[in-house]
Amino acid sequence: MDGAAVACLLFAACWLLAMPRRFHATLRIGGTQRGATSEHVPIRWRPPVRVDRHDIPLFVHQLTGLLQAGRTPLQLWGDALGGSKVSSSNGSSRNGFSAAARPVLEAAHQAAVLGLSVPHVLRNASVTTKEPAMRDLWADLASCLEVADRSGAPLAGVLARYAVQCESQLDSDAARDTALAGPRATVRLLSWLPLFGLGVGYLIGVDPLAVLLGSIPGVAALCAGVVLMIAGRIWSRRLVQAAAGDAS
Repeated sequence: MDGAAVACLLFAACWLLAMPRRFHATLRIGGTQRGATSEHVPIRWRPPVRVDRHDIPLFVHQLTGLLQAGRTPLQLWGDALGGSKVSSSNGSSRNGFSAAARPVLEAAHQAAVLGLSVPHVLRNASVTTKEPAMRDLWADLASCLEVADRSGAPLAGVLARYAVQCESQLDSDAARDTALAGPRATVRLLSWLPLFGLGVGYLIGVDPLAVLLGSIPGVAALCAGVVLMIAGRIWSRRLVQAAAGDAS
């Protein structure tokens, strides 16, 4: 019974440790929200909303559509600001993006009304914004405005090409994440396979820890196994990060 209990604990530990991080985060958020709602946090509390990168090409397409409909650059930012306010008040899925973009759109609209440089406002926003996706958006929009102003190319055409580029980047990122899902799962499984092996040993009636800790060769094998397991985990993770393009 002792061996079976230890084996069950090891299997439970392997299952918990091998679960995806997203599931752990869901459990923590759900537990915190349920526990805190009744005592500390108001019922209307909502988790912070992050910017969805898929909203960026939609926003650029919106700007392109406004220009193609005959709106002038002076009217463009006011119409975009009005659209973000309506989207936020309706509680749509773009609420996070609208909240992040609204201050910059207000500044761009004021600059356009006063005859100031809108690209300068957007570049300042790209420096002060904390969200990486929004920083890239404001910097790229400033570049699009400058290119259209200096070359005389229609701004709608420049923005349309930029929106297509954003969509292509999102598609390539999604394809890369899909291709790396298998290697990530394999790394996670192989990392905790030794614990699974210990559980199997207890189930078949062997005491693996007594064998490993009962002699000097056993202790040496245990230490070598732990070191190799940690080294393999680090190496495999770096290989996956390098393939994903975000290796440090």
